[in-house]
Amino acid sequence: MNHPPRLRSLGAASLLLGTFTAIALSGCAAGPAASPATNRTAPVTHLCKPQESVRFSCALHDQRLLSMCASPSLATFKGLPNDQPGYAYLVVGTREGAVQYSYPPNPYDHKLHFYKGISTHVVPYLFVTSEKGRFFFLSERDVADPQEGAGRWTPENLPEGWSINPKDENRACARVLEFDPYFAAGVTHDSAWREKERVRLEAEETKTRQP
Repeated sequence: MNHPPRLRSLGAASLLLGTFTAIALSGCAAGPAASPATNRTAPVTHLCKPQESVRFSCALHDQRLLSMCASPSLATFKGLPNDQPGYAYLVVGTREGAVQYSYPPNPYDHKLHFYKGISTHVVPYLFVTSEKGRFFFLSERDVADPQEGAGRWTPENLPEGWSINPKDENRACARVLEFDPYFAAGVTHDSAWREKERVRLEAEETKTRQP
């Protein structure tokens, strides 16, 4: 059947309007257009991998991060420390998650560098050593107030290649971001290392006093 020209025009207009309406509704259902992607990365609170346990993390005075990362089973292992199959390491990097330094080079060697103990005031503590000696110390008392900062560096004992310039010699960290009590973290006790370190320091003092 042939329709009059006016009806044919109205039909075409209705079809066009319906198509436009469908497109408009479809656009509304999809929501507003996504904003262009930016290159900025959101700041992070630690430098550990997603599958790892974050034992400790803080912001340094220069706004970089310092984190102690470990395998998930490190804190739950029930055997002797020397039989610990897990790993742990200390890492420094940017707030965007870029790692700059990591120690020890092989995280499974943590038993040779991570030590824990309890002070005479019954406060658990942890320290990490390089080949030169203790370079980072952390007491649980330090993290009682996250805004006060925590930890202490021994700059002369930093691992080879590390660059740390703390503004406050008494506090390595400006503020604590994450903390999980590390006394159960499966690291070795420090008694043997402390005796070895004491002997070394006494020998150095004796050598210094010699004319």
